[in-house]
Amino acid sequence: MLPRLLPRAALLAGLALLPFAATAQRMVLADPKAEPVVVDTAAISTEITGRLAVTTFDLTFRNPNARPLEGTFEFPLLEGQSIVRFALDIGGALREAVPVEKEKGRIVFEEIERRRVDPGLLEQTAGNNYRARVFPLPAGGTRRIVVAYQEDLGHAAIAPRYRLALDFPGQLARFNLRLTVHTAGGSPAIARTTLPLELPAWENAQLLTIERSGFDARGVLELDLPRIAAPALITQRLGDREYFYGELPVGAIAPAPRPAPKAIGLLWDASSSGRERDHAREFALLDAWFAEVRDVEVHLIALRDTAAAMEKFTIRAGNWTALRAVLEKTIYDGATSFDGLADDSAVQEWLLFSDGLFNYGTTSTLVQLPLQAPVHAIVASPRADPIRLRGLSARSHGEFINLLEVDALAGARRLRTASFRVLAVERDPEAVAQVFPEVGALLQEEVLVVTGLLRRPTATVRLKLGHTDADARTVELVIRSGAEPSQLAARAWASAKIAALSLDPEANREDIKRTSQEFGIVTAGTSLIVLETLADYIRYDITPPEELRAEWTARNRTRADAFQKSRASHLDQIARQFAEKSQWWKKEFPKDTRKEQPSDDKQEIDFDRMAPSEGVDSGARSVRRLAREASSNESGRYSALESLAGSRAPVPAAVHASAPAGGDSDSRTYGALRFDPGTRYSETGERPTPDSTIALNPWQPTAGYLERLRRTATGERYAIYLEERSDHRREPGFYLDVAGFFLDEKDHALGLRILSNLAELGLEDAALLRVLGHRLVQAGHPELALPLFEHVLRIRGEEPQSRRDLALVCAAVKQNQRAVDLLWEVVAQPWDGRFPDIELIAAGELNAIAATCGEKLDLAKVDARLRENLPVGLRAVLTWDADSCDIDLWLDDPNGERAMYNHPLTYQGGRMSRDFTGGYGPEEFLLRDPKPGKYTVRINYYGDRRQAALGPVTAQVRLITGFGTPAQKEQRLTVRLAAKQETLEIGTIEIGQP
Repeated sequence: MLPRLLPRAALLAGLALLPFAATAQRMVLADPKAEPVVVDTAAISTEITGRLAVTTFDLTFRNPNARPLEGTFEFPLLEGQSIVRFALDIGGALREAVPVEKEKGRIVFEEIERRRVDPGLLEQTAGNNYRARVFPLPAGGTRRIVVAYQEDLGHAAIAPRYRLALDFPGQLARFNLRLTVHTAGGSPAIARTTLPLELPAWENAQLLTIERSGFDARGVLELDLPRIAAPALITQRLGDREYFYGELPVGAIAPAPRPAPKAIGLLWDASSSGRERDHAREFALLDAWFAEVRDVEVHLIALRDTAAAMEKFTIRAGNWTALRAVLEKTIYDGATSFDGLADDSAVQEWLLFSDGLFNYGTTSTLVQLPLQAPVHAIVASPRADPIRLRGLSARSHGEFINLLEVDALAGARRLRTASFRVLAVERDPEAVAQVFPEVGALLQEEVLVVTGLLRRPTATVRLKLGHTDADARTVELVIRSGAEPSQLAARAWASAKIAALSLDPEANREDIKRTSQEFGIVTAGTSLIVLETLADYIRYDITPPEELRAEWTARNRTRADAFQKSRASHLDQIARQFAEKSQWWKKEFPKDTRKEQPSDDKQEIDFDRMAPSEGVDSGARSVRRLAREASSNESGRYSALESLAGSRAPVPAAVHASAPAGGDSDSRTYGALRFDPGTRYSETGERPTPDSTIALNPWQPTAGYLERLRRTATGERYAIYLEERSDHRREPGFYLDVAGFFLDEKDHALGLRILSNLAELGLEDAALLRVLGHRLVQAGHPELALPLFEHVLRIRGEEPQSRRDLALVCAAVKQNQRAVDLLWEVVAQPWDGRFPDIELIAAGELNAIAATCGEKLDLAKVDARLRENLPVGLRAVLTWDADSCDIDLWLDDPNGERAMYNHPLTYQGGRMSRDFTGGYGPEEFLLRDPKPGKYTVRINYYGDRRQAALGPVTAQVRLITGFGTPAQKEQRLTVRLAAKQETLEIGTIEIGQP
């Protein structure tokens, strides 16, 4: 279904694009006041060969708004469907997308988008869900987009059926439909439709065309294809390979009844997304299943962020009324996890009702499940991950039931029998290679699809099918080179391979990525991208479409050498900056009270921090920032800052830290790290640690739902939360606030459940996952944050913060070697200029972990110039979740002096990192030897280039004493900032006498 495009303020629009059920339509709408972007014309074409179908939507969108928009299209596909084409009009001509690694595609799209030119990106999110992003949809203009998906039509029976559901709002100016169906024996398909039109007769039994103007394209078109009576084969030569795709009717499959179980385990996904499943279909299946099993004991376990306590029910004569009543009253809340689930020796079969989108917890893959009995997976939701659930069932010798494709009675019968499996595959490996299906694959239809690579003119593949060797039968496919040439065979083989590998996606990640990129199939690791200019394909080293390939090759030969030189130059620059930081750390700063204190009104006017309303536009701000960065290049940067702060000695132009050569009596060595103690270290090699107290100001968000919770009796609070959730279901701040309330009230389990809902709000929303991960660490659960940050790294690997966040959590769970390896990746890799100083901050954290973790780490890859720990008595770190916004860290010391973006070095030696004006942070304040007294930490929400509709910014602050020493103490706080220019006092640190 390809309905409408709905816009977001300034640069966002949403489209629901579903090729099957209208009930699954999902709209993304951030600005309800904007005029919807409408589909002006739609041309839909389908080509079907045997059970293979490719459907192409060629759409022209019209943007009636007076501003350009970014189009965001979100759509799930059914099992067996995969995106195989994406194209976009560039300068009036259609340009085909090319495959690109998903992480790289996101980097390129967002960087080009900031330059206000024409990129397009189509990517998979979670499960079989997809998102296309296009920029711009011109103000008052049109944009043409082409999307195609390929599918296997044979899930239901020996007679495959094709289904096309359309739901375009309003009338289409032009509508074209073209169906080409190559059927067995030349018999035409049987067509029927609920669209408001009369279907014409088939041309030559295989072509049907429709053209309309002013057409309401709302309805369903179905094609019943002829039954397959004999083996069918198509082949395709691509390069030096020949691919084949065959269909083998295997006849009626005699059922192999399963023994009636005495006890089953019922795993009911009660997470927040569970409410979106079609429970009526699930209950109908259970009705039919219990009617057949009749007498059985049911062990019910609800799955949320953790598995709930088991409840037992005794079913007699198929009466499951009591169990149904409990399921109907299920509260759907929290994320989806297998954590806490243990095996049950009494259970003989497990029934899992879920969408398969397990997004939380330490049981990160379905392979890790501890269950010994067969697991039957039942799906009743279009937004699901059927491939993973099918793999879980296959590995456990259970059944997979998709209730969107089979009815309850058929599903119940399938659960009571064991499916046919592929028991053996026999072929000459010199003649045939990489054959799918593989041994162990389930066969639930009466037609077997066989595909592979043909290496000789003729070959034969024999497959043994059955439940066991006792009832096995053998079928064979004879393959001849050049038989029935088709353009579908190669991609059909690639899709079959990807589906087989996806049963264990973590182990097969690289092979899936290689195959999907080679054949242009969108997967979790591969996207499709369209760029506007040849220069962009060259700049980002992306192979362009065929028409640009020759020139791209000629101009791209020198990129590898340039990349190596750039990387080496980057490390040299970081080493110089680190040497300057080391000199700052070694310098003795005065600890008396400065006679003339600096005040805010005496600070240099920073034009790049002024809002446009103050008379300075963004261009002047950028020029000002470039000038400031140029003036602070190399050693002059901190020499000038020290002069501003009243220090007495300039910093040498180039001082390089190096690893110690041996027993230097003036330094102490911890592994490969050098410490220069000077005169202030004790005999243990550490500075005396003064008494310190970190006091955070409790952050009390103001909201009506919190007021209700505070005045409600303890036993009734969860009900109030559920009541309020109806009005705030899609608001991340609501879950943060309420989770914080229950955590403060010492209801730890409930607080964590409510907090985990953030994982359900977006299939791949990195900002939400980061907030959730940081809040879990703050709550004392880094082990739960670890898989979240692992996922963020996979989906936002272009941002250095993804590696840094994961590294710090790794250190928290004692995975210290991985922590320093990830931090070194942050240091060694050049990043976008929006992330200043993050390499220096990561280098400091790397050295601190290596110096204090208590184990010997391998630091061979770390540049020797950067192997020096610089412990400090006081550290404050600020990060936030949103891109394109500017938040500042301020710190006031006992002298009354404020360290901030335009006053980064204080009289007593406090050092503020460079200013992050684009997003995320970190911003860091360091002070080696804090003088006794009170230090106050504040954050200031300076500005925001996001749309207000996207909601408040969530910030995290860490206050640390004794950083880089075994005496480190730390406290964390998560706050939300809703208004620009808002300033919050985070807390204070009291430093006593050493």
